[in-house]
Formats: sequence, structure tokens, C-alpha cells
Amino acid sequence: MKKSYIKKCTLILIMTIIMSIAIIGCGRNNTKDNLNQPLPMDENTNTPMPEEEKIDIKEMIEITEPEVKQDIDDEFDLPDTNPHPLQIVFLGETNLDAYRNDTGIAYLVGFECDARIYNLSIGGSTVAVFGEEDCEESQKKNSQSLVGMTNILAGKASVSDIEGTRAAELIRDFKVEETDYFVIMYGAQDFIRGIPLDAPEYEGGIDTYVGALRKAIENLREVAPLADFVLCAPHYSQFFDENGVFIGDGHVLSNGHSFLFDYKGKIEYVANEQKAIFLNAFQDLGIDGYTAADFLDDGVHLSERGRKIYAQRLSKMILDHEKKFYN
Repeated sequence: MKKSYIKKCTLILIMTIIMSIAIIGCGRNNTKDNLNQPLPMDENTNTPMPEEEKIDIKEMIEITEPEVKQDIDDEFDLPDTNPHPLQIVFLGETNLDAYRNDTGIAYLVGFECDARIYNLSIGGSTVAVFGEEDCEESQKKNSQSLVGMTNILAGKASVSDIEGTRAAELIRDFKVEETDYFVIMYGAQDFIRGIPLDAPEYEGGIDTYVGALRKAIENLREVAPLADFVLCAPHYSQFFDENGVFIGDGHVLSNGHSFLFDYKGKIEYVANEQKAIFLNAFQDLGIDGYTAADFLDDGVHLSERGRKIYAQRLSKMILDHEKKFYN
């Protein structure tokens, strides 16, 4: 009897263990299946935030050139017919084109250097071809950029391409081969319009600041091989929005890929490469954040005092070069 009872209890215990194992196994399988199922979204759970949109700074801040009225006085802008030891040609943008009077840089340099002056600058123009990326190369040469102007001087394009500008009036009786100095004074507009410095995808073409500078010098050397070049960096500038609020200066404000100071670095590089005289107008004129009110009218254009110190520095460089190499 006792043995039968023990055997019966043992059988019950074994069956209990087997059933427990089966139940646990099922529970594990259910847990695994539940883990593979997506959790229900709680009504109070925040939805995932979308990825942050990348915004180009040019879409946030529009960099523009302040308007300035052109002042032309024939007495100081038309080339002097009297004999002079030097002929100097100015190629630039608004800081040269707007002030064609006795306070203009071109006139002041001509006076100091006893030179015949041709101011062939066009306000708002750039070194590089702008806004014509889809044009054929033959069409790009017909531009009001520095490249387009030098194409005209080299006989590769027509004066009609710059019709309506003061430069078009002055260029008709101009003998480019008699030029002693070409003064190239660009940079602010190239920065404002976001012209690439020398982006690899452009392969150094005339769509870039560096490529266009090289092409312009090449054009001019074809027709005036004995001329010297003065490459002027853009001067220090400050920029304001449409409400007159300061948004940055040439050191900190980006056009999306470069600062104005970067254009200074690139034109200095080209000047060294081309063995040209270099005027570091960005750093050597004494114009900075502390003195801008004295030397700049609106942050971008030089005041009368600013034009005077610019002309003094430029005249000295040309006269020193003359004394060193030709006297």
C-alpha cells in the first residue's frame, strides 16, 4: 500500500512539472511574438520631428549694393589731350564709375601721377561673367563684366555691348596699346552677387573670380604687352538690410560660400601669380569697423575722404614703381 501511494505521488509530480514547462514555453513564445509587434501609439505621444531644412544664407539675408547717383563732370572725366608721360586705364565698378569729378579716384590719381586717364569702369559690374551660365562661350564675351570689357579692348567684342555707359563714350578714341598701367578695381559686386572664387566645378573659367581675372589680364596683354597691372583688393565694407540694420561686415558676412575678405585673398594670389602690383585696400587704407563712418558713405561706397586716401596710396604705388623700374 505504501509503495503504491509513493508511486502515485511521484506520477502526479512528474505530470505537474511537464505541464509547467509547457505553460512557460507558450508564454515565452507569446512574449517573443509580442516583441515583434509594433507598440500602439499613445494618443499623447509626440509625433517625430521632421528633418531640419537647410537654408542658404542668401535666402535669409539679401545682400545688396546701396544706390548711388552718378556724378559726371567732363572737365575732370574726359581724357586730357595735352602730352603726359603716362597713360592709366581704370577698370572697375561703382566706386570708380559714380564719381567722375574732381573727387573721383581716377582723376586724383591722374593729377598726382601727371597721367592721361581713361576711366572705363561700369557701375554694378563684376569681374566674372554673371547671369549667363547657360550661354555659349561666344555669347559670354559680350558682357559688361571685366572680361567683356577686355574683350572689347582686345577687338574680340563690339563697343555696342556696353552702349549707354560712360565707358562706351570714352573708349571710341582710345589707343589701348599706349597704356602704361591698367588699374583693376573690383570685388564688392562679385561678393554681393555670389560669384564663386575658383570653384573646381567651373574649372577656372570666366564664371569665377580668379578665372575671370586671369582671362582679363590675358586679353589686355595681347594688345598692350608692355603695360603694368595694378590689382586692387576690395576695400573693407559693411552691409545693412533694407531697414538700415547692420547685418555684418567683410569679415563675418557670408554670401553663401565666401566672405568679402576671401576675395581680397584671391586677387592677391592672382597679383603674385601675374607679377602685378597689389594694393591691399582691405587692410592698408586704415578703413575698419572703427573708422568706417569716416571713410564710407553707406558701408560700401567710399566717401570723399575715403576716395582721397585711396587715390593717395594708389598714386604712391605707381610713382614708386616708375622710379624703381623706369627712371
